[in-house]
Amino acid sequence: MLFLILLSSGFYVHHANGCPIPGAWVGSSGAWFGFTDSQGYYNYHGTEPDSISVHATGFGDWTGSRPQDGEIVELREIVFDSGEHILVSASRGSLVKTIPSTALLGEDEISDLSTGGMSCLNGKVPGVSVREYGGSMPVVSVSLRGGDPSQVDHMIEGISIVSARDGMPTGIFDPAVFASVEIARGGAAAGGSGTGSAGAINYLPPLSSQPLSFTMSALSSGGAYFAGKYRGSAVSIRRNIGNEGTDGYSTTLLTTARYSTVRVGFLGAWASGDIEGPDWSPESDGHRKQAQAEGWATLIHESFEMDINAGAGLMDYLQTAPFSVDDTHKDLAARTSVLWKGPVTVRGGFNSTWLNSTATGDHAIQFGTVHVIKTHDFLYANTGCRLGSDESVHLSGRVTAEQQLNRLTLHSSIFTDHRVPTVNDLYWPSDGYTSGNPDLRVERSSGAEMGIAWASDCITGRICGFFTKSDDLIIWLPDDSGTWTPSNISSSFSKGAEFSGGFDTGSAAASGTFTWNIATDETENTPREGMLLPYRPEYTWGLSADIGMPLEIMLCMDINGVGKRFTNRTQSEYLGEYWIADAALKRQLSHSIGIELGAGNILNTVYEETNGYNGRTRSFRLTLVYTGE
Repeated sequence: MLFLILLSSGFYVHHANGCPIPGAWVGSSGAWFGFTDSQGYYNYHGTEPDSISVHATGFGDWTGSRPQDGEIVELREIVFDSGEHILVSASRGSLVKTIPSTALLGEDEISDLSTGGMSCLNGKVPGVSVREYGGSMPVVSVSLRGGDPSQVDHMIEGISIVSARDGMPTGIFDPAVFASVEIARGGAAAGGSGTGSAGAINYLPPLSSQPLSFTMSALSSGGAYFAGKYRGSAVSIRRNIGNEGTDGYSTTLLTTARYSTVRVGFLGAWASGDIEGPDWSPESDGHRKQAQAEGWATLIHESFEMDINAGAGLMDYLQTAPFSVDDTHKDLAARTSVLWKGPVTVRGGFNSTWLNSTATGDHAIQFGTVHVIKTHDFLYANTGCRLGSDESVHLSGRVTAEQQLNRLTLHSSIFTDHRVPTVNDLYWPSDGYTSGNPDLRVERSSGAEMGIAWASDCITGRICGFFTKSDDLIIWLPDDSGTWTPSNISSSFSKGAEFSGGFDTGSAAASGTFTWNIATDETENTPREGMLLPYRPEYTWGLSADIGMPLEIMLCMDINGVGKRFTNRTQSEYLGEYWIADAALKRQLSHSIGIELGAGNILNTVYEETNGYNGRTRSFRLTLVYTGE
């Protein structure tokens, strides 16, 4: 351990008066690698390029050669002779500042998600388990640290975009339009609205300095996509092919801009495709269409910040066999909040949602939120409450301590959070196959974690232990008659440990993760007590390696494994463990143009993502990448 500490390296970011600047962004070419800690120190991860940029609100950007170990980067405030301060606002989505167990995915990882799907996160990010199934319009379920997928908040620049209808984004957008993605494990993120008691996924748009770049890829399955970015905007056009040959198309548009002290953004997405059912169900001809639009504006004036944002979503499902279904869901949401930065930071917000569905009928939901945030030295704390129109009050809070000792970072956190039932949970009509439950209670989760991290020019590592206890956990499973319906588990308990590390010598790099996670039903005096919750693998793991080859070719290999998963609450049925391997050959044809030849599931491993749905089969792809200056 002492050897790793001595190898640690990084640099400091200070104000011109010598004071440290915590939370400064460190990145390059429109993507962020991480942030400075409470002492203004940034630990190198070993993957930063030779030239980097440093950005902090209220200061001029700094760009230059990667600072040496212990070097100080000095940022200066931007001030006119009149004394007027120009507020240079970074993306407000910074979960890593408040939740230590946050993974930041860059361009390469986002490309993997866009090409291979969100299930590529299995084994790549500790504590994450993903199921993706259902054809060219897939269903994606992301579980963090043994939590239910509905306990994960989905955000864009810190704005929650989940629907009160089902707790998921109202549309399907391509991750390729974003510059980076934060995946935070642990609940009670500041500003949350009661959907992220297990954690959150925050998508960050390209910076205004993003150079022109684009990616074109063709797959052996018949799929293809194009994604391009430039100066805070991005677009994606895709053709998706399901495992059984179903066909689908999608497009995503993202644009952001800043005008003096105002920041605005828009995300639009549309997708249409055929549905694939499980192998145990009758064959159907289901077809789904989804559309989503999200717009936001932020006004900053001295210590005040005001947000106004709105979203709309549409989903149509059509089917004629084995029986006729014509189901339409519509979502409209309006949100506003005001933030004041004083001795403590206070944010108050109001959210109003209108839902219309041929299945669940019309519903309107309004609630307000209040959060108080305080940072002092190595401590961070937030506390908040959600005030519902039904006069319900639900509290949340988080306290985090993070300290750097000899460039070794120690952290510990405790939190408590909640999740309210969705409209589908409560009101889904009984049709013999599924049924809602209007008697569901609000979930309550509490947990803690403790971890240690180190980094150097060539070696990085992180270890974290955690546990979460949830009361009244909502879970959808078949009842005694075979009808899928949600119910409250009186108590569940998740515990585990996450390990990750790697090295980078310049010509070769390797990394690995391992997550051990036991999530059990703790309903007392029942046969289920102590049994594992469905679809929570006991372990996941991953290995990655990049090796320089002759002719300036880079060989990239990934192996990801998932443990056995039970599919019911009595542990009588399960899906077997599996591992799959991916590989790619990459070469730069010029300074700005690169080419990739990749293979997914190269061994053509047969496995099931979920009960009755096979995972992705072997495929090949040819990709052209252009990155401007």
